[in-house]
Amino acid sequence: MKRFKLTIFIAVICLLCFLAFFIKKEAQGNLLKTLLPESVVNAGDIIPLADKTSSLIKVVFESDSNEKTKEIKDNFIKNIDKDYFEINKYDFSSLVNQYTEHPENFLSDRTRELIKNEKFDEVYENSIEALYNPSEIQLTTMDKDPFLLFNDFIFLNQKIKLGQNYIDGKYYDYLSLKIKNNEGLSPDYANKKISELVKSANNIDRDNSKIYLAGSPVHSYYTSTKAKFMINIICILSTLLIILLTYYYFKNIKPIFLIALSIITGMLTGFVATNLWFDSFQIITMVFSTTLIGIGIDYSYHSFFCTDAYKNLTKNLTYSLLTTIIPFILLYLTGIELLKQVAVFTSFGLSSIYLTVILIYPCFDTPKPQKTITLNYTFLKWIFIVLSILGVIGCQRITANDSPTALYTPSKKLLKAEKLYNEVSGEEFNNAKIITVAGNNFDDIIKKEEEITKDFNNDDYIAISKFLPSSEKQKENFELTKKLYEKELKNYSEILTDAQMKALMKTEFSPVKFNQNDYPFLNEFLLSDNKSLIFVFSENYIPIYTDDAKIIDLKSDIEDYMKEYRQKLLWLFPIVLAVLSVITGSIFGLKKSLKILAPPFIGILFATGLSGLIFGELNLFSIITLFLLLGFTMDYSIFRADEKKNCEDAILTSAITTSCSFLLLIFAGFKLLSTMAVVLFFGIITSYITGYLIFKKE
Repeated sequence: MKRFKLTIFIAVICLLCFLAFFIKKEAQGNLLKTLLPESVVNAGDIIPLADKTSSLIKVVFESDSNEKTKEIKDNFIKNIDKDYFEINKYDFSSLVNQYTEHPENFLSDRTRELIKNEKFDEVYENSIEALYNPSEIQLTTMDKDPFLLFNDFIFLNQKIKLGQNYIDGKYYDYLSLKIKNNEGLSPDYANKKISELVKSANNIDRDNSKIYLAGSPVHSYYTSTKAKFMINIICILSTLLIILLTYYYFKNIKPIFLIALSIITGMLTGFVATNLWFDSFQIITMVFSTTLIGIGIDYSYHSFFCTDAYKNLTKNLTYSLLTTIIPFILLYLTGIELLKQVAVFTSFGLSSIYLTVILIYPCFDTPKPQKTITLNYTFLKWIFIVLSILGVIGCQRITANDSPTALYTPSKKLLKAEKLYNEVSGEEFNNAKIITVAGNNFDDIIKKEEEITKDFNNDDYIAISKFLPSSEKQKENFELTKKLYEKELKNYSEILTDAQMKALMKTEFSPVKFNQNDYPFLNEFLLSDNKSLIFVFSENYIPIYTDDAKIIDLKSDIEDYMKEYRQKLLWLFPIVLAVLSVITGSIFGLKKSLKILAPPFIGILFATGLSGLIFGELNLFSIITLFLLLGFTMDYSIFRADEKKNCEDAILTSAITTSCSFLLLIFAGFKLLSTMAVVLFFGIITSYITGYLIFKKE
């Protein structure tokens, strides 16, 4: 029978290895998509809007002279992989060619108002001033546009704020790169190309010159790189800790091989299950799921320490697995991609470790523990008192934080790069309010934009309608231009011939029809074929009064979603606690059930307070972590309920390995994981001490 079970087990391991190698999914590159609830991802404009910037890389060049700045920019451009990246340019030339065919259709807001108010002489004076201004570039000929109205339209209506090339003694230049055909490309391949850019920038950095990289692809590259590094560190340190503890107790390396066997089986099962279950795999899931090493080892230690102490090992391991998986089921029901993946990975991984321990471990003769640890009851009591005081103080500081910054905080280096790019380029899009405008067709969208922005100041916004007037507005511009000609064209008798003036007066209206596909730069202002974007830079923007327009504030919208889910989970927590109370009460009885639930519950309270003391805040993921903590620490109480001495060593080693796994996540450099790790680390420690004080008599 043992040989049969081992043969089946080896076959399962081989199958898992095969599946892990051939069914590996690409890592998910859109971090926001994995952190927001599924209902939010599938509806609304948040994800499409975020996707617009997912392929844009911002580059800033810094040096102590203008010549050096241009030199390092040229060198950087030479090293760009032109098959993967393209320089993002705003090419207006094709648009200008369209304009010049019918310049009378295009008027600046200033000129429109002057003609409407019959201030024809001011229009004439402005044109004469522009005509004799040596710095003015005449874009059309006098016989087509004698009042230089088209110049006025280009240089006033489409004015975009300029950046700076000299800041605090340094000279700057910039460019933006766009990833070609980003959709469908491997995120790993994208990271490889970003890595090449980073290396190229580092190689060029010299002689007081520096290159800064920013943008979503760069953030994703640094996040995933650090995540992979943390996976290796967590695995190495956790493995070393397990080896040291196991050898300390058993003076034998045989249990280490069995532990490694169960952990590898669990990791393979979780990895394969997650890849089969989901369309893509989030690298942050892998970082969090390395804590499976700390959680899963509980079952091995209980098997080694408690087998001879009593006959209820399988029963208690089953109860432990059940109380751990219940919170993970809740985690899956949140609808958040990252948490769903963590739930699937950990649930399948733990189940696999459980089956390995109860089915495969009996096939081997395991050594008996050679040592035991006796903890000082009084010392732990004082630690409990200190933690209680800190927890109470921390609870006084706790505030809710539903801001997106609670999920991810960029490094200072990346923040500096983003800020510099905004200053040097003059772009204000990061701080702009966004209005989406829906229409039946392109011209309809432009017409609605014009209605929305009619009372906006020219410098306060940028939109397609600034570049392309609707057919209706073009006709109105044409009629205003003809009105101006009737009143003021005679003043140009010395410049224009009679034939040219008659030709201008006889000009008939012909609308310029625009196709957005002909002007790639306009895609920056399109969310889809039937929806455009208006970027508003003023704080005092005009409210919108149309069903087709919607104001989007990404930060505010995400905060609303986070707050909604956080409040739902807070209401759900007592329900989960009640379910676990019913389960433990039916198995162990009311009195023992209360003793089993007390340590996890007290651990949750202390962890919340200590987290408040450190961070001063709780967010959606802090609340979710409380459910995980409840499941992780229930098995300590379940095994203590049998009051067997040897099992206390198993519980202690389990608490050490699990808490240390989460302690390492505190340094993951990803705020979401760091916050969750703090709650779990302190929760496990306080829950262990509380259970020790409750179950162990002095």
